Amino acid sequence: MELAPNIFFPSGRRPTHYKIENMKTYNLLLLGFSFMCSTISSQAQGSFRNLNFEAAKVPNGTQPGSLIPIGEGLLAWSGYFISGSETVQETQVTYEGISLGGPVISIVDANVGFGFNPIQGNYSAFLFGGGSRPLYSAEISQTGVVPSGTRSLLVDVRSDSTPFTVTLGGQTINMVPLQMFSTYTLYGGDVSSFAGQVAALNFIAPPASGAQPSMLELDNMVFSPNSVPEPTTLGLLACGGLLFVLRRTRSCQQQRPPSRAASNKHDKRGRPYLLGRS
Repeated sequence: MELAPNIFFPSGRRPTHYKIENMKTYNLLLLGFSFMCSTISSQAQGSFRNLNFEAAKVPNGTQPGSLIPIGEGLLAWSGYFISGSETVQETQVTYEGISLGGPVISIVDANVGFGFNPIQGNYSAFLFGGGSRPLYSAEISQTGVVPSGTRSLLVDVRSDSTPFTVTLGGQTINMVPLQMFSTYTLYGGDVSSFAGQVAALNFIAPPASGAQPSMLELDNMVFSPNSVPEPTTLGLLACGGLLFVLRRTRSCQQQRPPSRAASNKHDKRGRPYLLGRS
């Protein structure tokens, strides 16, 4: 079959620059389509939810230690127990659950007692890693869009001596203590490279090395536009604050007037003691 001759180009072939222009147009359309699909995917995924655990819907009359659906206790989160290559997804969490040795994921309110109260608001999440041959880590996870302009992840934490782990997009985030309070510590980590991206956020409580389970309480997670200070900066600030306190204390001691009892001391011969000498 022969091609009909082109009325403008009798040879039936178009000039090379037409092919180049068509290829440019195709590439632009492909790029635009890819961007549109990426945008639709991000919008469909949505932002992170229930980062302070206040969306818990515990049915009235639920007894402490009872299991409730994870969608009611930890809305938008998934729970896992992990040991080596074994991963068990949990469909339920414990209400007011406190571990005596095994792995536990629980939602607690002010009624739990025994010092395991929420950090902020009405609810907090507890993760306990533990078990006996095998040992299990307790983990909660949620996938969402990290807000544009995010530079750090902040979270209120109460834990024992067992180090906890935070990952975003499969990468471990170096969480550093920023401020200590009486019952918890504010931690922060640099997540600026994930701004505007869809990523999975995971909090992991590994099992403790001893017989007692590890403990990790979480609350008030925030994607912040502020940067986390470098560890060296935090150390310098701490040293500077300590030096300021020491100098202030010494200054106050030097300015304090001598007591009347000290100024009236006399030796056996009735002569006053010289202050500052033995």
